[in-house]
Amino acid sequence: MAGPAWIDPPTAFNFDILAKAGSPVLEDQLKRMLQTLLAERFKLVLHREMRSLPIYTLVVAKNGAKLRKADAREESRQTTGDQPYRMIFENISMAQVAEWLCPPWTSRPVVDGTGLQGGFDFTLDLGQYILDSDTGKPVLDARGAVDTEGAVMRGLPEQLGLRLEPGKAPVEVVVIDRLERVPTAN
Repeated sequence: MAGPAWIDPPTAFNFDILAKAGSPVLEDQLKRMLQTLLAERFKLVLHREMRSLPIYTLVVAKNGAKLRKADAREESRQTTGDQPYRMIFENISMAQVAEWLCPPWTSRPVVDGTGLQGGFDFTLDLGQYILDSDTGKPVLDARGAVDTEGAVMRGLPEQLGLRLEPGKAPVEVVVIDRLERVPTAN
């Protein structure tokens, strides 16, 4: 997303929008209603455009993938394990893995470049890379946030035989052309 500098974190601007539809509506209708509210109250004007941005490409590591083919009859699902930062994936495609690895897990969009087809079953335990073995507390990055990206970079090759390769590619971004800091009153 690109827009006025005052919207970038950390920001002093937080808004609570309390709204109620007059009658039950579908999710798509609710989204359109929110868009209208933002346009009317905040004078929000935006557009989408393609920009060349840093990305990661998910690729198979040097020693090959360590994945088990899924039973194609299963539905795709991802659940959390019994330990923090442990995820269990069932019948997940590599495109879905790439999407899952996007922010907030990493700092860049991720695209699938593995060439692996079909669904896979696997467990990814990032806890051993995130939680300090002595204190049990999360390891922090230079910004003071939990270092999930560092954990992903170490965990993917060791556990799954995959890795993230940095690069650049066209990415669709939302550009805010106009946004008022103070919304109009009710």
